[in-house]
Amino acid sequence: MNILTRIALLGDVASIRQGHPFRGAIGAIPGGPVQVIQLKNLCADGLQDREHLLRTVLRARKPPEWVQDQDVLIAARGNHPMAMLLRAPPESTVCSPHMYMVRVNTADLLPAFLAWQLNQRAAQAYLHQQAAGSRQQSLRKAVVAQLPLRIPSLPQQQRIVAIAQAVRAEQRCLEALIHNRQQEIAAVAEQVLQGGGA
Repeated sequence: MNILTRIALLGDVASIRQGHPFRGAIGAIPGGPVQVIQLKNLCADGLQDREHLLRTVLRARKPPEWVQDQDVLIAARGNHPMAMLLRAPPESTVCSPHMYMVRVNTADLLPAFLAWQLNQRAAQAYLHQQAAGSRQQSLRKAVVAQLPLRIPSLPQQQRIVAIAQAVRAEQRCLEALIHNRQQEIAAVAEQVLQGGGA
């Protein structure tokens, strides 16, 4: 299938900012007014444990850069530079300095399509190749900005995003079915092995 696309660098179609510059470990303060998205909260499906994000207090000299709906977060550290689309994040939330906050600034690129493309093989291969460090790999902002993107028409982007969402929904259904079957066979096995019969 021949799809007309334009090619652009990520830094040309989006602003890229590093997460909030915490000094040292992020201090957990129960009931704190600010919530923090950490690497463990990133998931291609969306924000993990959003009801239990770490809470803290910021002691910054300038106003923090709050995350917004439709921002794309990219893990800047670790072996899996996953990207995640934020949907309706909690108010007064920042992300940790171990990720980049990407905000699309062009009308012909859907944030959902960008997040999808960043998780595909070509973009992941680029990010892996450009990551520095032997023990803990990390990505420099300049490297992320130079990531090449292919941007098809908006209808094509919408179609790809819809297909990807349908595939993920089917995966979740199959995973739930497998989990239920595993529980069922575990219950049968326990009954049989304890001598109760099937």
